[in-house]
Amino acid sequence: MKTIIITLAATVIVMTATAQITETPEGEQLKNMEYCSKGMVPDYASMQVNRFDQNGIIAHVVRNGNKIYIQDPITHYKVGTWMEGELNADGTQAVFHTPQVFTSEQGVTYYLYRMEQKGTSLAVNFDNTDIVFSYADGTLTQTDGGYLSICNVDGRTTSYVEYDITIRPIGLEVECPPADAVRQSYKMAYECQGASMSKTVDVVFSGNDVYVGSPTGSPDCWMHGTIDGDRMTFANGQFLGGDESMGCYVYLKAAEGKVEIVNVPGFGDWPVSTITLIDADAIEFTWNADDRSFSTTQMYLINSSPDRMSDNYIDIAKASFEPYAEMAATPADPVIQAWSGIVEGFGFGIFAIDMPNRDTEGHFINQDNMYYNVYIDGELMQAPNGDTDIPWNYTDGQYIKLSGSVHSFMTYTDITDRIGVQVFYRVGDDVRSSSLVWYDVKSTAISDVNAGTVVRTDCYNLQGHRVSPSTPGLQIRQITRADGSRQTVRTIVK
Repeated sequence: MKTIIITLAATVIVMTATAQITETPEGEQLKNMEYCSKGMVPDYASMQVNRFDQNGIIAHVVRNGNKIYIQDPITHYKVGTWMEGELNADGTQAVFHTPQVFTSEQGVTYYLYRMEQKGTSLAVNFDNTDIVFSYADGTLTQTDGGYLSICNVDGRTTSYVEYDITIRPIGLEVECPPADAVRQSYKMAYECQGASMSKTVDVVFSGNDVYVGSPTGSPDCWMHGTIDGDRMTFANGQFLGGDESMGCYVYLKAAEGKVEIVNVPGFGDWPVSTITLIDADAIEFTWNADDRSFSTTQMYLINSSPDRMSDNYIDIAKASFEPYAEMAATPADPVIQAWSGIVEGFGFGIFAIDMPNRDTEGHFINQDNMYYNVYIDGELMQAPNGDTDIPWNYTDGQYIKLSGSVHSFMTYTDITDRIGVQVFYRVGDDVRSSSLVWYDVKSTAISDVNAGTVVRTDCYNLQGHRVSPSTPGLQIRQITRADGSRQTVRTIVK
């Protein structure tokens, strides 16, 4: 198969670009739409590309008269921008003129642009810059044969490319609890990627029916089961709805296997998965009517595909549910992980903070009642939505991400002094806080590589998530030596 190199000689763009649209347009928001596409992403180590093929991504589409809008048409790079198009007179075709402003970062403006394949490269054809879709039965199907990409002012692509785009109704309904049913707060304890986790979820009982909220906390996702004696069963493969935190539509899938934590000398502990889907009618729980708790030894997935193991899933093992009541408590101190520095060639850096939803005694507390403050070089940080008191569960999918209890942050401003964080827990009018924890960037910056024997190396990707030492791509590695000194280095794994 021929490899496409995403490149383009510098060309001054003189075409007028449609301004960036960040506010939700007026009009009818089309419900339960899914985004399907093929795509490519640059591999900066080889200057070639990796390909992906996806479906089931949640699509946000608004129609207002002859105008139609698609939010975040580059599905792997979510900034909340809407791409504007026009329907023809009989409503059978939608045309999206490019360039359109996609985002501005650090004073640099980036554009959505249609590109074409020329030999082994992609380039903008300035005589044909329209992305065109047919529109029938509520489905948008790309027909122009081009590639939608993010380009800089010179017309050079800088990020993901998507093509063969189809946006269509998902055509499935979630079995939701009755509107007047009482929601109860339950503590859910489980294992995910080999780590013990806990959180609160909503549970609804209606006769012999039971509804459990998605473990990611999405208000629109529900598992539906039935109680029969001391058994509670949930149909395998059922559609759970659209989970905005995962960005896709999800399904309940029975699975087997395990996640082992393997120690790699010098690199610490890493999860190794052998999980596969299994053919089962249901996931079975044991139901205890006396204390209204339920649990299972069967593994299951919240999976973004109805019929195959997806790359986008949450594995859940040894799940147990018990009623939960709020109690005033003092949250445990957070732990600030490595600051990457501004990564050369990318223009941004990352740091991560582990904020456990535990109190100082090690007891579970409800993350829905937690929030935090972050300080960068003495200044209180604002989240993309403007909050400085940032909810524990907040994520915008780009600048602040959440994985378990680890919160990762992307910033385009260099950090030269220190990072601080303090966590708060509110129950009614009672607010209690952790210590204000500091991470001194200067004392943990790059040090003498011969300072001592390496005792640990922690690896992170650009989203702040821990990765295996062998994971391809750019890694931020924090090296800890026997004398306690740390060194932060950047490396590309091919």
